[in-house]
Amino acid sequence: MARGRRGVIGINRWALPLSLSAALLVLALGYPGALRAGDALSAAREDYLRGRHAQVITTLRAHLLRNPGHATAWAWLGASLSHEGRSAEAIAAFERAYRLTPSYDLALWLGAAYAQAGRAADARRYLTAVAASGRTPLGGIASRWLRGLQGQTAPVLPGATSPHAYTAYARVVRWYNPALRSAQVDAIVRSVLYFSTTYRVDPRLVMALIAVESGFHVTAQSPAGAYGLGQLMPATWRAMRVHPGDPVANVYATVRVLKGNLERLGGDPGWPWPRTTRGEGRWSATPASRRIARHSGTSTTSSACTSTSPGGRPES
Repeated sequence: MARGRRGVIGINRWALPLSLSAALLVLALGYPGALRAGDALSAAREDYLRGRHAQVITTLRAHLLRNPGHATAWAWLGASLSHEGRSAEAIAAFERAYRLTPSYDLALWLGAAYAQAGRAADARRYLTAVAASGRTPLGGIASRWLRGLQGQTAPVLPGATSPHAYTAYARVVRWYNPALRSAQVDAIVRSVLYFSTTYRVDPRLVMALIAVESGFHVTAQSPAGAYGLGQLMPATWRAMRVHPGDPVANVYATVRVLKGNLERLGGDPGWPWPRTTRGEGRWSATPASRRIARHSGTSTTSSACTSTSPGGRPES
């Protein structure tokens, strides 16, 4: 969640959402040979994670002169050009990558780049295809971009004590995941409001964390094993003796995790948190981590979520 906008849940149609930025990380990891230490793409990736987009552009342009068929490099170039506000160049880079290696990941980036450039018809063509793919979380991200193009935005959320809190929070939950049953929406909203009040955590921060981590998909699961609304890692939910597939229990554990980290970091939600895959005490340099906290018991990136098994239950 961006500092200074803690009451807003939704997307800015002119800014890349956090989960979309993270989607490029997953895309790049699909090309393990491209990330060898010391090569041009590896260096560009590190610069990208540190927000050095001008350096990424310089590095990859030189690399692509020698390797014009490198789809992943074109994708990273497009991402940095997007961050620099160079929409036309970003579109050209994403189009080149998509022609070389068509994928839903690249279609999502291309659709978002078209949206940034005001090319709504082109954006809808690609985003609609991704939204209809059923892939988690890409489909949900694409759906939110489509709603943004239609002028539909999630509301500014009030605090927990507002008489309109329940209605506003329920609307946000449904906005992110229209497939939820009414009983599930009710359980999520009441849990967020109750546990946030109990542990003195801003419920809007909890809602933002869940929106980024899972898009309010109760059974979202990452390859690393993070599960549920708050993307709790197995060690965390086992230690807290909760089942992450239970939305009430997941919200409870997520709020407890969030509270503990806020206390350790002086109450500032803008600080990054330790990343699970690198162990506690190692800090993430990603732009996303500077906006929303990551606990040592939550997932590394929300875009790595995949659908669960048919039973929708993690292994205990």
